Amino acid sequence: MFSIIHSFIRYVLFSLYFVTLGLITFIGFFIFPIDFAYKLIKPFCRGGLLCLGVNPKVIGSIPKKGNFIVMMHHSSFIDSFIFPLLVNGKFTGVADKKNFKYPIYAQILKRIRAVSIDRSNRIQSIRGIEKAEKILKEGYHIGILPEGTRTTDGKVKPLKKGGFHMAINTGTPIIPVGVKGAFEYKPKTRWTLKPGKVILQIGDPTNPEEYESLGVNGLLEQVHKTIIKLSD
Repeated sequence: MFSIIHSFIRYVLFSLYFVTLGLITFIGFFIFPIDFAYKLIKPFCRGGLLCLGVNPKVIGSIPKKGNFIVMMHHSSFIDSFIFPLLVNGKFTGVADKKNFKYPIYAQILKRIRAVSIDRSNRIQSIRGIEKAEKILKEGYHIGILPEGTRTTDGKVKPLKKGGFHMAINTGTPIIPVGVKGAFEYKPKTRWTLKPGKVILQIGDPTNPEEYESLGVNGLLEQVHKTIIKLSD
């Protein structure tokens, strides 16, 4: 009973926070230059995570020079709020089309040029990846949750190939990220929350010079094993 009441309070706090601060952040995104607007994202996400009872800890860092495809284990609904804590500078992501249904959130996604993917439509998914490749070449980091959907047992699921084609086509390093604690905090199959620490462990970037010998399947297997190791 305590867990139910506590979770309900957390959801209410987060909803109030998201509506009020989300609106302020939303306005800031459209009245300030985009480079400054990006600086609003991290504190906004940290505040939201605080309301939800999440204590994030980042281990490692993404190199300051260059841009990267960041692939993170997908284990909870909070993943979209913990990802911005990893990167500096301009970033965007490949997101399922359902994320564009929520008014304020959708406008922020559009402002940061997030790419909508319909996983049930192969042609649209390919076009989405091609669009992400163009954005990547403009100096953005691209965030991808390569499993496609949230894990239901805490384990890292098989990865989709789209992001790996993108990496090979553009010669961009992939940075794997493991996540510990997010599944225990709020799995897909449970609505109650278990506040606590969530650890984000950043791995080493892949080497584009190895892409030709690895191929899509070899690169996918390498990154998959690394994400499993970082999330263990």
